[in-house]
Amino acid sequence: MTGVTYPPEFRRSLWSLRRRTNADPLAFLERLAADPRDVVPFSLAGRRTFLLKHPDFVEVVLASHHHKFQKADGLHRVERLLGDGLLTAEGENHRHRRRVVQPAFHRQRLDAYAETMVAHAARFRDRWQPHQVIDVSAEASALTLAIIGEALFGTDIAPLAAEIRYALKAASAATDPLISLLAPARHVLRHRERLAAVIDGLIVQHRTSGDDRENLLSLLLEAREATDRIPGQVRDDALTILLAGHDTTATALVWTWMLLANHPEADARMQRVVVDVLGDRLATAADVPALACTGHVLAESLRLYPPAWVLARRAIDDHELGGVRIPAGSIVLISQYLLHRDARFFPTPLVFDPNRWAGDRQAHRPKMAYFPFGAGPRACVGEGFAWMEGVLLLATVAQRWRLRFIDDNAPISAHPTITLRPAPGIRMVLEERADSGREL
Repeated sequence: MTGVTYPPEFRRSLWSLRRRTNADPLAFLERLAADPRDVVPFSLAGRRTFLLKHPDFVEVVLASHHHKFQKADGLHRVERLLGDGLLTAEGENHRHRRRVVQPAFHRQRLDAYAETMVAHAARFRDRWQPHQVIDVSAEASALTLAIIGEALFGTDIAPLAAEIRYALKAASAATDPLISLLAPARHVLRHRERLAAVIDGLIVQHRTSGDDRENLLSLLLEAREATDRIPGQVRDDALTILLAGHDTTATALVWTWMLLANHPEADARMQRVVVDVLGDRLATAADVPALACTGHVLAESLRLYPPAWVLARRAIDDHELGGVRIPAGSIVLISQYLLHRDARFFPTPLVFDPNRWAGDRQAHRPKMAYFPFGAGPRACVGEGFAWMEGVLLLATVAQRWRLRFIDDNAPISAHPTITLRPAPGIRMVLEERADSGREL
C-alpha cells in the first residue's frame, strides 16, 4: 500500500481557486485528471482529498461499499437550498423516503406520464413560429416544469413558473458541489424560503381540491400521516423532486439542441427515424424503443455534458483503493464529466458521436464509466422518468423543428453550478422542417 503524497502542483486549494476572478472548477478537475494515476491525492484547504478516475472505484464508493462513504460537507451545504430532502438524507432515513416516492416512478405509471409529456411538448411546439428566435433555456425549463407539475403534483404550475425559475437560478449560482466543499453558499436561504412557500401553496391546493388521484404529493402526505413524519420533510422531498425533476431534464434538452445544431448530419439522421416511426401522429410510451436513435443522441449529450458533473463523499473508515490508503475523514471526488470524457472508455471522447451507443459498441465498456444519473442506492429515483421524457420531448420537437444558432460560430461553454449548465441566454432560431405537417 502506498503512502499519500501531494504533488506540489496540486497543493493549491479550491479556496484560492474561488478567489481568482477566472475561477473554473472544470479546468481545476481536468488539471488534476492529467495525473496518470487513477487515485490522485491532493490537498483541499488542508483536507486530504482524492480524485478517483476509474470506473472500478466508482462502483466501490457508490455501490458495493457505499455504506463506507457518506455525503461530504458540500452536500450538507446544499441543504441550505433543499432542506433535509431525498437528495441530502442519509442512512435509514434516506431508504425510507426513497421507498415512499418510488411508487410514483413505477413502470406502469410511466405510460400515463408519457401522454402528459407529449401533450405539453406538442403545445409548446405548435405555438412556435418559423424563424422565431427563442431563449432555449427558458423554453425548456417552462416545458419540463409544466410536465412535472401535472404528472407528479397534479396541478398547473405555470402561474408559479417565473418564481420557481428565478429562485432556482439565483440559488444555484451560489451553490455548486465542488466549490461549496469549502465555501458556504451565500444568498441561498432567502431563495429557499421562496421555494418553500411555493411547495406549501401546492400542498394547501392539493388538500382543498378534493382531487383523490394518487401522485407524488399524495404519496408524501399519506406517508406523513402513516408515520408521523415531520411536516417539513414533506416540503423538502417535494421541493427536491420538483427542482431536480425539471431542471436536469431542461438542461439536458438545451445541451442536446445545441449539439445537434453543431452536427446537422446527426440531427437529420435523428429526424428521419422520428418521421419513419411517428409520421404525423403524437408519440406514446410504446414508441420509445423504436426511437432508439433519439435515445442515442440523448445518451451522447449526457456523456459530454452530464447535468450532475461531480460527486463528493467522505470516507467513514480507512479504506484502500488501487493500492492507496484512503484515511477516515478524507474526501473522495468522482466526476461524471471527467470519466465520460476518458479516452480509455470513450475513443475520441470530445467528438459528438451518437452512434457510439448503437449495437455492440458499448458492450466492452465498464458499466460505471457512464453514470449520468448516479449509481447504487442513491441513484436518481426518477431515472426512468427522465430518460423517457428526454426521448419523447426531443422526438416531438423534431417532428416539426430544427433549432439553429443565430451565430454559426457561437461557442459552447459550460457553467458548473449545482448542475452543468450552458452559458445563460442561449438564443436559437426555429427552422420548420420542409416535410413537417401543420396538422400534427
